[in-house]
Amino acid sequence: MTMDEDTLRKAFAKAVYVHAPGGPLTHNAGCLAEGLIELGIPVKLSTAKITSRPVSMPLKDVDLAPLVSQPFAGFAGYIVDITHTNQFAPFDGIAGGRLAYLNQSDTATFSRIPDEHLLFAAHENTFAAKGGTRRPIAFGLSNGLIAATQSRPAFKDRRRVALRNFRATLHQSLRALLDITYIPALQRHMLLDETQYAPDAYLKALLNSTVCLAYGGDFYSPITQNPWFSKNDPRVAEAHSFARLDAVALVLRWDSFRLWESFAAGCLTVHLDFDKYGFALPVRPEPWTHYVPIDLDDIAGSVTALMDRESEWAAIADAGRAWALEHYAPKPTALRVLSDMLAHKPAA
Repeated sequence: MTMDEDTLRKAFAKAVYVHAPGGPLTHNAGCLAEGLIELGIPVKLSTAKITSRPVSMPLKDVDLAPLVSQPFAGFAGYIVDITHTNQFAPFDGIAGGRLAYLNQSDTATFSRIPDEHLLFAAHENTFAAKGGTRRPIAFGLSNGLIAATQSRPAFKDRRRVALRNFRATLHQSLRALLDITYIPALQRHMLLDETQYAPDAYLKALLNSTVCLAYGGDFYSPITQNPWFSKNDPRVAEAHSFARLDAVALVLRWDSFRLWESFAAGCLTVHLDFDKYGFALPVRPEPWTHYVPIDLDDIAGSVTALMDRESEWAAIADAGRAWALEHYAPKPTALRVLSDMLAHKPAA
């Protein structure tokens, strides 16, 4: 439950320290810092280096040097960004400050930290639980992305085209499947833009297109049912063990910068059905209200439904942007994180 701003400002008046062990801070950490600054809560950072996409870069054009500090005791809160290592990093000597961990890694689903610590993890799935005290977190919107998409063409004035310009990356089996199935069906109804744009040109294309294919993910089949791994490679077996697994297979790595850039730009955002495939967020978008869902059980029907509801596209695109701003701009994200940190009572 989100606490009121005054309560949080008082609780964290002695600043929140955001730390990345041995590397730059990631997108989520930068967006949290933006939200803390908006709330009037002092922020300190372990480094001035932040990794993100150019279009989504948080704290852009902000001089971060005055915010950089060593991890002293006495801060009110500490957020440890373990994205680059995907492993627990002990963080001691905080003298009663509130402590939480953050993981935006593509493999955050497999990250496990001691139960007494709070972990905010991206790509969470309601059908699987690694264990521990976890909260889902989204990639979300930076203030720079919000500002860059504030002045945008009206939906009716945009190109009737679907953007499909994913960067080539590993472990994107969902995109490969949809290239074989969904894309050919969609191309029978509308043009695709598959140009590999530079950042500024990409933003312009995003703002001038009606539809954005914003899905991503990797299919995962549990391997621990095969005794070979526990016998011959127990380290891998342990990494792939879950405290709870309620599906025969999962879609992992489903969140992305592209998803939130599509929402922010006011595009009609296309993704797998969040509810059906268990994509966990603090507040989930509603299909056909905030985005267009794909059902892998009925690819052709998913395309047909998209085209049959073309008269709704503009309203869905507008509602998707409004939903994303309400729940996943830096300030509401920081409010949720700080509220969870303040409410969290570590195990004795």
